[in-house]
Amino acid sequence: MNVLLYRKTVTLTGGAGQLMLAQARRLRTAGQPVQIACQRGYFRFFMRSGWPIKKLTNGQVVALNEQPNTVVVDHGMELPGADVVFVHNLHGEANLFLRLDELKERIAQEIDFFSQLSPDTLIVANSRMVKEGLVRHFRVPEDQIVVHYPGYRSDRFCADLADKYRAAGREALKLDADTPLAGFVTSGDLYKRGLDVFLDAAEQILTTVPDARFLIVGAKKLPEWAAEHRLFSSGIAIYRPRGARPQPWMAALDVFLYPARYEEFGIVISEARALGVPIVTSRRVGATECLPKEYGDWLLTAPEPDALASRTATLLRDPTMRNQLAAAGQREIKTLDHHHYADATMATILRRQPEVVPG
Repeated sequence: MNVLLYRKTVTLTGGAGQLMLAQARRLRTAGQPVQIACQRGYFRFFMRSGWPIKKLTNGQVVALNEQPNTVVVDHGMELPGADVVFVHNLHGEANLFLRLDELKERIAQEIDFFSQLSPDTLIVANSRMVKEGLVRHFRVPEDQIVVHYPGYRSDRFCADLADKYRAAGREALKLDADTPLAGFVTSGDLYKRGLDVFLDAAEQILTTVPDARFLIVGAKKLPEWAAEHRLFSSGIAIYRPRGARPQPWMAALDVFLYPARYEEFGIVISEARALGVPIVTSRRVGATECLPKEYGDWLLTAPEPDALASRTATLLRDPTMRNQLAAAGQREIKTLDHHHYADATMATILRRQPEVVPG
C-alpha cells in the first residue's frame, strides 16, 4: 500500500509544504512507501529539501480521485474523492472578515469541491474554528472531520536558542536590549494578517510608550501605502521581507502583536510561544485554541486597534507580566511540535487505507 501526498504547488516557504514534508518523512521512517506529488514547484522543493517530487499532469491529478491501492492525501482541496483532505485555508469563512472580491473565485471552487465530496473522505481541519466553518458553510458532518493542530519546528524554535536569537535580532535591527519592541512575523498576506490594524494600534501605543519600536516581517515587500506610512518613513517601524530564518526577528520581540483579521491556525503563535515571546491577538486566530488558561483575559474577541494597543502597551511596561505569560506559553508547547503532528497525522492517514484491488 502506497501513500501519495498531493498539492498543486509545493513550497517550503509556506506552512502546507512544510507539514507535507514532515508527514512524508515520518511515513518513510515508519517503513511506509510514500510520495509527494504536485504540478508546480517540484524542482525548488527538491533542491531545498532533498525529497524527490512526482510531477503530475492535469489528467493524472483527476485520476487520483480513484487511485487504486493508494492512500491519496489531498493538501489543496482539489480531490473530492481523496481518502484524506487537509484543509489549510477556508476562504469562504475568511472572507467574512477580509471582504475581498478577488476571493470570490476561490470561494466558488470551495463550494464546488464540497458539493462533490465523497462521504468516505476524511477531512482534517487545522483548528476547531475551521471545523465549525466547514460544518456551517458546507454542511460537512462533524464525524467526518478531525482536528490536528499544525506542528512547529521544535528544533528551530526552542527556549535554549532564544537568547542567542534575540541578541542577533536586536543587533541586526540596531536596537539595544532595553528598547520596547512589538511586532509580528508571517510568511504571507499582510492584509489578512492586519498590517493596517497593527499600524493603527502602534500609533496608540506610542502615546503611552513613546520609546517603543515596531517590527513587521513578511511577504516580499511592503504594500506601497504602508511604505509611505509615517511610522516606517520615520524608522519607528521596521520592515523585513520574509526569509528562511525568522527566528532572530521573532525572538527580538518583547510582544508578538498579531492583529490577523482571520487565521485558520497561525503556526507563528506556536513559534513565538516556543521562543518565550508573549502574545497579543484575538480569537479569530485558530492557534489561540491552544493557548494556556493564563491567556484568558488577554485574548480579544476581534482584532480591534484600541484593545490591541492597550494590552500591548501594558505588557511593554510590565516585564513581570511578560515573563509570566512567556513561561505559561512555553509550558507543554512541545505537544504542538512537528514530531507530534507527524505522528498524529500519520496515524490518521494510515487508518484510511482503502481496500486493496488485485493487480
